[in-house]
Amino acid sequence: MGAVHLRSVKIFGTRLILIWKPLLFLLIPPPIKKSRVRKRAISLFRVSTDHRTVGRTGILLYLSMREHRAEIVADEAIVAKVEPDVWGEAMVGMIDLVRAGTPGEGMAEAVRQMGIVLAEHFPKSDQNPNELPDRLIEL
Repeated sequence: MGAVHLRSVKIFGTRLILIWKPLLFLLIPPPIKKSRVRKRAISLFRVSTDHRTVGRTGILLYLSMREHRAEIVADEAIVAKVEPDVWGEAMVGMIDLVRAGTPGEGMAEAVRQMGIVLAEHFPKSDQNPNELPDRLIEL
């Protein structure tokens, strides 16, 4: 009877994991979470930003509160001039404020830091206007 009871407990435990999404989500390995966030960010970039500027200078900051991860996805011209590690300060500033419980301020800080980098490489001018709306989109 003990083996039957143990089997029942295992089946119940497995069903609980599969039904209760927060627990299931905790069991997803970090590399898979990272990959999912990157794919989602790239997908949203393609839909909303990719190739929508004359100079190919669109950029997207994506924050996934669920996975506790963020991504910066940039258009061709930005990728050609700005090394990916340059965005580190923007990410650190955002993550620190998100962890402190102020995600809005974190996003604002990341955008400020990104603006500093972009202004250096792509200064705003009559020939290079802001072509995309600057807005937060919550999904």
